[in-house]
Amino acid sequence: MKTKSFIYITSLLLIILIGLFSCKKDTDDFVNPYDQNNVILNPVDTAEIPSENFAYLHEKVFLPTCANSGCHDGTFEPDFRTISSTYNTTVNHSVITNDQSASFQYRVKPGSSSESLLFVRLETFLPNTSGIMPLEVEPESDWPEKKSEYIAAIKAWIDGGAKYIDE
Repeated sequence: MKTKSFIYITSLLLIILIGLFSCKKDTDDFVNPYDQNNVILNPVDTAEIPSENFAYLHEKVFLPTCANSGCHDGTFEPDFRTISSTYNTTVNHSVITNDQSASFQYRVKPGSSSESLLFVRLETFLPNTSGIMPLEVEPESDWPEKKSEYIAAIKAWIDGGAKYIDE
């Protein structure tokens, strides 16, 4: 009887140990960009912050002009629905489409608007892309009237290091 109990307990322990050691943490290189910063849905009043601050740019440009249905509304990247998703899917984020010479490495390269695909696509048509951004503008958007002001603010933000709102 002792031998049967010993075999049963040993088998059970062996099954448990195999189960424990066969489970391993997923080691893929995937990093969820939304884990990097706290999600902030409503930043401070934009009248109180400078135009080159990311909170201002999100509230005045990216959210109303880019997060439109069928554009950057979360169906593909960059995702401009929240301030955190906008930052995390643009800054130091690899490009998907590029010019024919593959000149761009990042959507936004902090400190260099000329090397940031996002900025260049605001003013230049690049073959192999869908066109100058934004492709469409919602009727209530003030982009047509303030385009040059907004582009200058985006340039200043990128050239200033593309900082998040609390940096």
